[in-house]
Amino acid sequence: QVLNFAHGCTNLGQDLAHGITQASLSTAKFSLSAAGAQEGELLRLALGDEAAESIMMVLQMVKRFCTPLEGVSTAQLFLAARSWAAVQQAKRLELLQRGPPLVVSPLPPHAERAMRWSAATFGALFLAGMADGLSVAPAVRAYGGGSARSPAEMALAAAKVDGRVTVLDFEETSEHLVPGFMVAVDHELNCVVLALRGTSGAKDVLVDLVCEVVPCELAGVQGQAHGGMLRAAQRVSERLLRLVLQGLEMLEATSVRSPHLPDVLITGHSLGGGVAALLAALWRDQAALPPGRVMQCITFGCPQVLDAEHAMALANFTTSVILGDDLVPRLSLTTVQDLRESCLRVNDPEAFQLPSSLSTTSLQARAARGNEDDMAHLAAAHAQIAGACHGTSNRLFPAGRLVVLRQAEIPSQDPHYVALEGSQADVDEMLISSDMAAAHMPARYLKALDEAMNIPAPREVKLNGLG
Repeated sequence: QVLNFAHGCTNLGQDLAHGITQASLSTAKFSLSAAGAQEGELLRLALGDEAAESIMMVLQMVKRFCTPLEGVSTAQLFLAARSWAAVQQAKRLELLQRGPPLVVSPLPPHAERAMRWSAATFGALFLAGMADGLSVAPAVRAYGGGSARSPAEMALAAAKVDGRVTVLDFEETSEHLVPGFMVAVDHELNCVVLALRGTSGAKDVLVDLVCEVVPCELAGVQGQAHGGMLRAAQRVSERLLRLVLQGLEMLEATSVRSPHLPDVLITGHSLGGGVAALLAALWRDQAALPPGRVMQCITFGCPQVLDAEHAMALANFTTSVILGDDLVPRLSLTTVQDLRESCLRVNDPEAFQLPSSLSTTSLQARAARGNEDDMAHLAAAHAQIAGACHGTSNRLFPAGRLVVLRQAEIPSQDPHYVALEGSQADVDEMLISSDMAAAHMPARYLKALDEAMNIPAPREVKLNGLG
């Protein structure tokens, strides 16, 4: 009864606060309108200038993106997307059959532990990034044991970051352009770990969506970067560098360095991976770490954050791990615009001076038959459509060396994941597949990493389907 009463009081208080807030904002909006205030003033009043400007930028970007879609129904778009997915699949199968042989690529020896650090940044309330999938096991690890634990200790337990760890700072909440993070000394690896959190709330989503390309200079060379994530990296750089240097002093006093491990490991999943990669690039460019200190960055599901040249330039200290058809490493404003333009042309090829054989009706019929001639036609359609509408400017890529985890067929064994050498061509297009969203989940990455690192890879790789 006491709990029910308290719950009722809480709901009443929330309703009252919501009502007061709505009334205050309505009054402010009326006053601003009466005074002839410009559009966006209410957002600035409620959220502050910077957040309001970000939201207005996103709204304008969405408006520009949607304008070419006017007059196309949702049903037509879905059919066009299904047809384009069939074209993509045929092209991928052709590359698999006729392209260069697949090359097994080594993963960093501590990649799985880095992924668990990335998961821990979500905190115990988020079940540490659902490191075990839809399971209560992370909660049992976090809240079990009987003794009182700090939020950082519970997060580490939930994500199964075992062994001796000294946490220097754990920021669970997000501010605008400041994602959550954890900085710690990992005594098992004898290094300082900086893990940045992926998207977990509306403020993080705003960083993702402020995706217009902005100028970026590294090593004296002008390039381009993801606007929101670059600003986030710049915003947190000074604070996190102080913590990392503090951790390095602890290592100096307590640890014997291993020649095979870095002094500083920067890691993150999704948004956290993108900010981690850019932060590592900024620190390398600024020579921010003491002389002789080695930095390594490992990202998982890293978004498209840098232009091709700058992304490749980070390969000697940054590895981006990509699981299968994960959509996030292939997601940028440019690739989404490419997808829109492809669907528009498939929906009405004649309007773009393309043959009717590229219509949804024709492509769906060929995909249903699926014989050799039909698959060849579908693969050829990819070049016709993409060549006509995919842009060449403002293209971004995940940072550093790319390693793609895909399922392979193993003689006398069940299919399991192997780590393959990736290229920027692997992530230069938004793929439509049934696994594009699920493949981004931390639990899926951990499962694939466990298989790829603990089962010997075959000498010759044959993918299980498209892997």
